[in-house]
Amino acid sequence: MTTRTRIAYAAALVVLALGLLTLLNPLLGVRLVGLEVVAPRGLSHARAVLGAMFVGMAGMLLWSIPQRPATGAAVRAIGLLWAAIAAGRVASVAIDGVVTLGNLAWLLLEAALAGALLWASLETPPSGAEARARRELAAARKRASGDA
Repeated sequence: MTTRTRIAYAAALVVLALGLLTLLNPLLGVRLVGLEVVAPRGLSHARAVLGAMFVGMAGMLLWSIPQRPATGAAVRAIGLLWAAIAAGRVASVAIDGVVTLGNLAWLLLEAALAGALLWASLETPPSGAEARARRELAAARKRASGDA
C-alpha cells in the first residue's frame, strides 16, 4: 500500500469518525463546532447533514480508494467539497472576523482533508514490477494483433 493510499484511508476514517460522532450524538457534534440545538428539528438536521452526509462521504471514499485510478474523480470530488468547506471558513474569518483557536483548528483539519484527498485522487505511478508487466502485456498484445 502506497503512502498516498494510507493518507487517503486516514482522511476517510477522519470523515467517518466526524460523521458517526454527530450521527450518534448530535448534541456533542454540534457543540464541537460551536452550534446549539434549539428545537427538535435541529437534532434531525445535525444527524442528517453533519452526521449521515459525512458517513456517506466516508463510505464513498472507502469504496473509491482501492479502485483508483478508475475512481480518482470520486475521491477528487470529495476533496473539492472539503476545499469548499475550508474556503467557506476562510470567508467567515475575513467577513465575520471570527478568528478563534477553534475556528483555525477546524480550518486546518478541513484544509488537510482537502489536500490529502486531492493528492490521493492523482494516479499513483506504477512500481517497477508493475511497469514491466504493463510493457510486457502491451508487447504481447502487439504481437498477437500482428499475428492475426
